[in-house]
Amino acid sequence: MKTSIKQLLTLLPAAGILLATSCKPKYDEISPKMGPVTEAVFASGSIEPKDAYTLTSIFDGFIVHSFVTENDLVKDGQLLFSLDNRQQNTQVRIAENNLQYAAINANAGSSPQLAQLKAQIDAARAKKTTDSITLARYQKLLQTNSVSKQEVDNAQLSYTSSVSNYNAAVENYRVTANKVQQDLANTKAQLQNAQAGNQYYELKAIGASKVYQIFKKQGDLVKRGDQVAQLGNPDSIVVNLDVDESSISKVRLGQKVLVELNTEKNKTYEAVISKLYPHFNEQAQSYKVEARFVQDYPNLIPGTQLQANIITNKKESVMLIPHVYVLPGNKVQVAHGKKVDTVAITTGIVSDEWVEVLSGITANDKVVKLK
Repeated sequence: MKTSIKQLLTLLPAAGILLATSCKPKYDEISPKMGPVTEAVFASGSIEPKDAYTLTSIFDGFIVHSFVTENDLVKDGQLLFSLDNRQQNTQVRIAENNLQYAAINANAGSSPQLAQLKAQIDAARAKKTTDSITLARYQKLLQTNSVSKQEVDNAQLSYTSSVSNYNAAVENYRVTANKVQQDLANTKAQLQNAQAGNQYYELKAIGASKVYQIFKKQGDLVKRGDQVAQLGNPDSIVVNLDVDESSISKVRLGQKVLVELNTEKNKTYEAVISKLYPHFNEQAQSYKVEARFVQDYPNLIPGTQLQANIITNKKESVMLIPHVYVLPGNKVQVAHGKKVDTVAITTGIVSDEWVEVLSGITANDKVVKLK
């Protein structure tokens, strides 16, 4: 009997711990609450000047003069940078010399080449006239048997040859005269091209613009295709956003955008979606979306990287539960007394923290999450 009592006394503390443990909840419990919820699409991007363009060199050369600095306002056609064009000037001088020589050759009064051909025509004409007179004389003498038939035939052959030579000389002059005229036209075009090439060594503004960035300074070597400066509309800056393909269907014109610049953490700028680009960027694996700030913000630096949330949906008073209480397949666990049931729910807006519940549970249900 003593042994039994002693065993019972030994077991009682253990039973008390077990009881206490069984009374301790094994899950967290909440009730749905009523409140606002916002759905947002995350996007990254940068701010850029409106209607931005980049001055790009199409020739190699050193920048010999830089006429602007960043933040300068420039006019349409204003000269911004000039490149070393000495090689191009040499081409212009060569073209000018070629044109001068071609003009002399094309002038019938001063062309040595045409003068030589004209002299050949005159000689051929004189030879033809002489041979014609000789042939006529021999034909008359043949009637009185003063010359032989062979001598007449020889005179005829000489005349025929001189006529052929004359015609050839005339044709040669015509062809050469046309050629020198064509050469003149070609050299004029070559000079124009050489002179036009000089303009590409002068980089000018396209429209009234603001100089936002300068990539090359005076003295730098610029190669073909190098970017020299970025300019844009001085009156506005836009937000360029990259939106994931799984979220682009939710984005619409006019939606509110909350922008946080990487240079100003914890400060939010407000913008609205102004343009959706239809093409998919394979390299970035995203769609391009443009937004405009709702007001002018001074001192924004083009090229600044940013993070943004596009507000795609918002409701003021709905039934909500924390996101972590929702199981895969839109199911939740609901406590009914000591029993826990798994219930399917219909969801609406889903944010990072909250889920809108449309049906499946009530505001009085106790939703639980196992620890």
